[in-house]
Amino acid sequence: MARLTGALFSLAASGTIANTLTFAKWKGIQYVRTRVIPANPKATGQRRVRGVFISLNELWKRMPSLGRAPFIANATGQPYTPRNKHIGENVVPLRDAATLRDYIWSVSGGQALPPTAVGIISPAAGRINAVPSYPTAPIGYTLYSTVIGAIEEGDASIDGGIVRIMYCNEAIGGGPLVRLDNLPAATYDVGVWINWTRDSDGATFYSTFLSSWVVVA
Repeated sequence: MARLTGALFSLAASGTIANTLTFAKWKGIQYVRTRVIPANPKATGQRRVRGVFISLNELWKRMPSLGRAPFIANATGQPYTPRNKHIGENVVPLRDAATLRDYIWSVSGGQALPPTAVGIISPAAGRINAVPSYPTAPIGYTLYSTVIGAIEEGDASIDGGIVRIMYCNEAIGGGPLVRLDNLPAATYDVGVWINWTRDSDGATFYSTFLSSWVVVA
């Protein structure tokens, strides 16, 4: 019920009458409005964002060093952690997606260039091959390795999240082929990026990525 001040003259009131009208004061001004029932804190959008947070956190826990390296390099000297950078990059692209095909595999640094193209195939049971095409090396940089990552496809935004493992491998010096073996049969989202070293000091820089998906028997 509403509480009145100066009841006979209705000078002021606060509270709700008959679950219909709400009396309150804002910046010293008395007002009345139709009662508004607060939004459900478990609304679909909120659940999806929460699911993505959980999924990305679980993925980070199980991520090999090759997958973590670009985020670690990016966060060095910054006021955020590699895990937070990983989550921050991926929440928006994954919150409304039913797959991991928009997953951000790597964040770039320095003059690191990504592959110009990449072909993704599964030529045999349990195997993924990536065939990249390479850009001309930036002046002062040397291609150190090409990295492939794969995650079994799923909806990261489902309520409660999903648990996934990232599989990674690299081909030192680049090379015409980088591959993953011994994968369980599933549909995988795949990313490929390049690790470069800077000639002046040997520092490693990571490119952005090219991505695709493939069915593995």
